[in-house]
Amino acid sequence: MLYLCILLYAVLFAGVAMTVGEGLWSNTLSLLAIWLAASLAVALGPGLGVWAQVDLFESDVSFTWQFVFAGIWLVFFVSILIIRVLFDKASKVRLRFIPQLDAIAGPLMGVFVAIVFASFCTITLMVPIQAGAWSFKDSGDWQKTTVQYLRAPMLNMLKAWAGEDRFGDLE
Repeated sequence: MLYLCILLYAVLFAGVAMTVGEGLWSNTLSLLAIWLAASLAVALGPGLGVWAQVDLFESDVSFTWQFVFAGIWLVFFVSILIIRVLFDKASKVRLRFIPQLDAIAGPLMGVFVAIVFASFCTITLMVPIQAGAWSFKDSGDWQKTTVQYLRAPMLNMLKAWAGEDRFGDLE
């Protein structure tokens, strides 16, 4: 768990570093694209992974979590690509904001983008944990707290979008 927490912090830091220089409009589109793609990935990815395991590869049941994990990320990558292209085509003219607003809200929205992406990464790491491949039993309290707080933004968005009872197993 130590290395997973370090990886999650690295993802969060890289996300902040890459988005704080962007403007408010670009970061807002990125936030919407990540949210939509992550929602689609969590909804469609496990089904795709199980389908690939059963019908395409006919593999052992012990590999189910790996196929589900790969299915979630495959759906995320394809959907983020399509959504971002659609957003770029629909928004040929970039929205201009007051320079002071763009200077403050752009980096702030970049931090939100990084938090939502790191939260999605944390949600996907719950797949091997729930499958029993990884566990929290030897983890320190700070590692459990890290995972709990990093998964909260995406989990709350998913619950608001699809209902409370649908994602109770990710808690």
